[in-house]
Amino acid sequence: MMTTTKKYKLPNGYSLLQVLLKTGDFLKSPVNFVMQSMEKFGDSYSAVLPGNRQIMWTRNPDFIDHVLRVNQKKYKKSEFSIGRAADFFGKGLVFAEGDYWRRQRRLVQPGFHRQKLMGLFGIMIKTIKESLAEIPVGKPIDIYPFMSNLSFKVLVNSLFDISLSQDLIDELNQLFNELQVFLMDESNRPYKKLFYPFNGAEKKQYAKSERLRTIMRGIIKERRASNGNFTDILDTLLNSKYEDTGEHMNEDQIIDELFVLLFAGFETTSNTLSWLLYLLADNKEVKEKLIASIEGTNINETAQNEYLKATIHEAMRLYPAAWLSERVALEDDILGDYSFPADTHIFIFFYGLHRNKKLWDTPNAFRPERFLKDGKNIKRKGFFPFGVGPRMCIGNHFALAELMFFVHAFFEKFDVETTGQMPEMNPLLTLQPDKVMLKIIPVSVGSRQ
Repeated sequence: MMTTTKKYKLPNGYSLLQVLLKTGDFLKSPVNFVMQSMEKFGDSYSAVLPGNRQIMWTRNPDFIDHVLRVNQKKYKKSEFSIGRAADFFGKGLVFAEGDYWRRQRRLVQPGFHRQKLMGLFGIMIKTIKESLAEIPVGKPIDIYPFMSNLSFKVLVNSLFDISLSQDLIDELNQLFNELQVFLMDESNRPYKKLFYPFNGAEKKQYAKSERLRTIMRGIIKERRASNGNFTDILDTLLNSKYEDTGEHMNEDQIIDELFVLLFAGFETTSNTLSWLLYLLADNKEVKEKLIASIEGTNINETAQNEYLKATIHEAMRLYPAAWLSERVALEDDILGDYSFPADTHIFIFFYGLHRNKKLWDTPNAFRPERFLKDGKNIKRKGFFPFGVGPRMCIGNHFALAELMFFVHAFFEKFDVETTGQMPEMNPLLTLQPDKVMLKIIPVSVGSRQ
């Protein structure tokens, strides 16, 4: 019996030989390499990996919407996303799939409703103001480490609302960062796995993961022994019940969800804050307009500051913390002129989407006004700072509130000036800036009135 090979029509791209020859260029600067490839091939392009595996990169908004929302049931996250990362961080929302993910999402989501989050605003504002009292001023500094520490404190205090020592906060921060770097390095250089039995690198990462779990168990034990009333996220997780059984999550499940919230929460915000201050320092006109919009207002009124919100949106457009996502096709699929087989890996390039000149005028310019119409914020096609579809970031309202509170509190007491140095992009699991060298200047009371 004759068999026929089904033919597919993928976008133009790289052959296996070209991939092998260009791997060094990709690893050296992934963001720039993909941007240049899209200028060459178009908004979507393909590549062949060893084993005849097909991958596609896209910044096409319709393609992205198709994969993440319209036809999302025919796609899943890759083994790297939900398998390897889950080895260290558990099966929380980011790393879960299928029915288990849907069950957990329904359980955890109520803790992030706007009304629930309002109970955390006081904690967030207090932590931000206390942290800003310690910000280095005067000489140029790399503000990223400070922003990372501040964001981590805000998240930890909102999750637990208990007093953790600075040493423990620093340890948690370091452990999460080191595990992320290990996972990204392993993804880019899979040959390193061959050396794990000899160098013990993987064993060291598992030890870090277990140390994180030990810390979480201690926090949960302390909470359960307390007779106090709490409004933090841990309280929500401890008291949530599954609709079908009326049961609570077990301790490991709670820890998995705490890992996800820490893993996905603090670094994305610290990245955005760092990029935002750099952009404001480098764009004096926008900064002055933002400061004018804040003057004379109370920090609790920031949700009504449309220009502030637009400024944050514009920073997230230019430097999206989630610069990349990916999915694997569960079956053959067709979109427009393209058709591709099951098991094709789709890499969703949010950075390129947000700078696509077909969607944005002067795409590389920092212009918050593009998110305003008649003084009100507007939705823009192709703007997905928190993703899109059922797996959209559960903490989007939390993150936006923290960003707005920080900007208001910062410019009440400080100004920021450029040093002329542009940060390098460090595209790990999130889009980190490398060395955001800025000058922070105290502002005297009443000088802006």
